[in-house]
Amino acid sequence: RLHDGDESQIPVVEYIGAEPVPMSLSESVDVCESETERVFVLPTQAERLPELDAWLQMLAGPHKSWMHALVTASAIVQDAKYADNYIRKLLRARPGRTATVHLESGLPSLLTIVDADGVLELTINCDADRAVRLTIYHKSLYGVVVPFSLEFTYNPSQNLTPIHGSKQRDNELVRQLCIDTWVANADDLTPFVDVVDPNTVVKSSYTITEEHSRGFCESVGNQAWQYTFARDGILQAPMEYAHIVFTRDMLRLLQSSVFGFGQVNGVHMYNDVTLEDGARMFQVDDELAVTATMNGLTNLRPGKKIKLNWIVERDGKKVATIESAFLVRSHYIDIGNAFERYPQQLITIMLPSAADIAALELN
Repeated sequence: RLHDGDESQIPVVEYIGAEPVPMSLSESVDVCESETERVFVLPTQAERLPELDAWLQMLAGPHKSWMHALVTASAIVQDAKYADNYIRKLLRARPGRTATVHLESGLPSLLTIVDADGVLELTINCDADRAVRLTIYHKSLYGVVVPFSLEFTYNPSQNLTPIHGSKQRDNELVRQLCIDTWVANADDLTPFVDVVDPNTVVKSSYTITEEHSRGFCESVGNQAWQYTFARDGILQAPMEYAHIVFTRDMLRLLQSSVFGFGQVNGVHMYNDVTLEDGARMFQVDDELAVTATMNGLTNLRPGKKIKLNWIVERDGKKVATIESAFLVRSHYIDIGNAFERYPQQLITIMLPSAADIAALELN
């Protein structure tokens, strides 16, 4: 009726929604355009960076496309819920960045972003099946690049929310990123061994070296003389090593199948350190043995809570016992898998005289 009954006259659009708003960037952004790509070089001064909306509109281009939907949607559909569009924050203008939009038939096919040093930070592309892949290139402590990819579906028939993802799939990918980073941060080829039984006891060893002790003290600003100058040929090391030696095992437990998902939502709650009476200070060349266990995995109102316990020994004698707890917001453990242990702690009370004993008996 509107087109004289001629279906061929019905206009075709990418998706129903607001048309792209013409934007212009300030002269501080260098722009180079051709038929196959658009290159944007951002200024190195933060105060000269463009506003978020103007910057994203320029990346998306003057036509509706998957890129335009990706950077303008206010939310991403994740299963049965909506999540804020965090991709907008990832693509925000940052000093020294260079963004290159590769074009096919005038429409974006690939976006690459490199930092001020020319190192690739992230890529976004969309294939013929409308599958959108975002890849972030994360660098480990040893400079090993660990790629982290998230997958979405571009669904133009959903006008208000054309970008769809999967929370379950994202959780699995985040956990795998943490595992890959754990391996990449190792100073040897230590493979990741999953923990599938909450009763598993994790054991490891650590030798305190002078190089690491001095480096740790320098990084935290500890200038105590006993950690800098050797006395009688002995260089002491901070007692914080009781916690340092457990870090890798702690991260392994936090990425295990028993723990589940929610690695990026974790909040460290506390460390409870108990040093053994009479234990001498740590020294360079000390060999420490660590035994770690899970003491609890329970649900609280804001999320799940995990309690980790480890014992540090030297020369077969206990030096310290530490309990650490983490809260993982918005993630919960199946009630059938929840547990909590209450280890019995031996407490010794010294009564030096008969009068003290008598006073106790009277009470």
